[in-house]
Amino acid sequence: MTDANPRKKKKKAPFLKRMANRGREAKALGQVLANEPRSFPSELLKLIKRSLRTVWDARGGGLYACGFLITFVFLEFRMFFVDIYEAKSASEYFSSQVSELLFKYIGESFQNTISAFMWPVYIIEIHPAWGAGILAAMFVLFPKFLKEPLERWLFVEDRKTGPDDSC
Repeated sequence: MTDANPRKKKKKAPFLKRMANRGREAKALGQVLANEPRSFPSELLKLIKRSLRTVWDARGGGLYACGFLITFVFLEFRMFFVDIYEAKSASEYFSSQVSELLFKYIGESFQNTISAFMWPVYIIEIHPAWGAGILAAMFVLFPKFLKEPLERWLFVEDRKTGPDDSC
């Protein structure tokens, strides 16, 4: 029997291996910035798209995944800019980020993840009747008009290499 989904779910790598991979990706991105600054934006976009694909697949690849991604990115950017705004100087910002990285940043990112899971609630909170109607319309319209273009953009590298047909 063949699977209709060309992107098969892979077994998740151990946590330490995933973190080591993230470290290698960050190091490679830093080297690109230092050695080939013109190619940095495209390499950064590739890294972002890989991260978005991971979250997209983990959340089911539908409207819920899209809402989760948008909400999470918004909350992370807001957290970042609030930290910059509240800092009295650049040196204070960087020293506070280094000292608080393990506790504050990870804790706030975890809180942002929980909040992003609840993104439909935020839409309904705006105005319950209109919010529920908008949410229902989004669930009907998203798969018809937005899902395919988003997947085409996110998974363009998968189509270039083609599915793995080896047995």
